Amino acid sequence: MKKFEKLWIQTQKTITRFFVACLLVVLVLNVLTPVNKTSEMENRGLAQRPNFNWTTLRDGSFFKNYQTFESDQFVGRNSWIHLNYLIQKVSGVRKIQDVYLCHDQLMEEMPEPNQTQLKRNIQAINDFANAHKDINMQMVLAPNAISVQSDRLPAFADVKDQESEMNQITKDLSIQSVDVNSALKKHKDEYIYYKSDHHWTSLGAYYAAHAINSNIQLNQYDKREVSNSFQGTLASKVGSINIKDEVDIYTPKKTCNYLVTYNSSNKQTRSIYNSKAFHQRDVYQVFFGGNEGMINISINNNSDKHLLLIKDSYANSLVQFLLPYYRTITIIDPRYYYDDLDQQMNKDIITNVLFVYNTNTFVQDTSLADCLGY
Repeated sequence: MKKFEKLWIQTQKTITRFFVACLLVVLVLNVLTPVNKTSEMENRGLAQRPNFNWTTLRDGSFFKNYQTFESDQFVGRNSWIHLNYLIQKVSGVRKIQDVYLCHDQLMEEMPEPNQTQLKRNIQAINDFANAHKDINMQMVLAPNAISVQSDRLPAFADVKDQESEMNQITKDLSIQSVDVNSALKKHKDEYIYYKSDHHWTSLGAYYAAHAINSNIQLNQYDKREVSNSFQGTLASKVGSINIKDEVDIYTPKKTCNYLVTYNSSNKQTRSIYNSKAFHQRDVYQVFFGGNEGMINISINNNSDKHLLLIKDSYANSLVQFLLPYYRTITIIDPRYYYDDLDQQMNKDIITNVLFVYNTNTFVQDTSLADCLGY
């Protein structure tokens, strides 16, 4: 019996030494590992080492910020995040944060609408349209994957009816609504939404473009794959590294020369595509390099139409199909635009206005009414 007790005590000591050694190794690695500014996997900035002074020590903010710093800079953080994702998925968890874990796809949950701001935005659009009765206006309210491809959701997933939500919004709008919902549902089994990201793919954007203008045909464009390893915002949020996407771009077969001007920097380029994004984690930035307050595109063609595109990021991949059909396209992202919109419309001789938003964004948007000036 004493021999067994002695063996048990020795085993406990060995286990304790092992864990203490592991803690020391991790501590040393955390000290020696360089501080990272960003996390490509999570697609966000990481907390930096906080400044130590009597003020931060007295109010307790130093220790709070240092805890956040240690959490963000913990050695092997990405591996631990991915391990947590795998454990939860294997254990039957169907949703992490606001992301559903489908078989081979991630889907963003529908958020609760900001009803006050939603009503304000709808009224602002109606007032804007009433003030510009001579201009043709359309709304593209895009459904999200969770609505179009709901059959891919985990069993017993309790989700709201986004289609009813969309129908109520379009009913309250005084401008024409383009039915992209029906167009996308006809092709729900195709690759129209990214598996790791909340955006639609270029193919999904094409079906929306065709719903806007039936003259837009897929055979008018050449397809080029620019990445087959895209991991989007949803993958970053849950820690998945295995779900990857293909990103395609489409260029008109018929020569289409144009000039793109970025308002914030006055940079000019002959392409809407940002080749640097081919090798970045967020490959969706291949379209314009991301979001910008205002972008002007001047196209060398005989069209007499001048488009004002008021949008969220879903429209970034839609523009590639619109290029041949307008003389100019003025792209406004209300989140980053602070100038006089009416003045810009007069300057650009706008003949058509197109609103493009995905529904999840539109029901929570807080920028549109202010941008329209109503």
